[in-house]
Amino acid sequence: MRTTIVAAIIAGASAFGVPPMAVTSSRPSTSLNNFLTPEERSDKITRWGEIRAMTKEEAAANLSGEELETYNNYYTEVREGVLKMQELAQIMMADVDKGKGVEPKTKGQRKRDKWAKVQARAAANAAAAQA
Repeated sequence: MRTTIVAAIIAGASAFGVPPMAVTSSRPSTSLNNFLTPEERSDKITRWGEIRAMTKEEAAANLSGEELETYNNYYTEVREGVLKMQELAQIMMADVDKGKGVEPKTKGQRKRDKWAKVQARAAANAAAAQA
């Protein structure tokens, strides 16, 4: 009886697609899977910190090849991002400034506006009923 229950549990578990054990591959790992250790990356990190702190003129004078291209790409993206955020901030401030200078409606004005809507709706219903 217990053997049957254990067999049923095992069969039930395999029905849910229990993954097989890890399969080793004979092909070499790709470069995406080769992570550098922090010690190996520290030189690149410090170099990029130096490069990122340079001005445009310093970079043009001191860098060449891939480093100069990386510097230019990075700062082009940063400048574009800053400009987009400035445009977005201007649009948002325009929405914020819309309410300035407009007096809030009084309780009586709100009631008059509501009554005008009721009258307009009643007139539309009457016109629809006649048609």
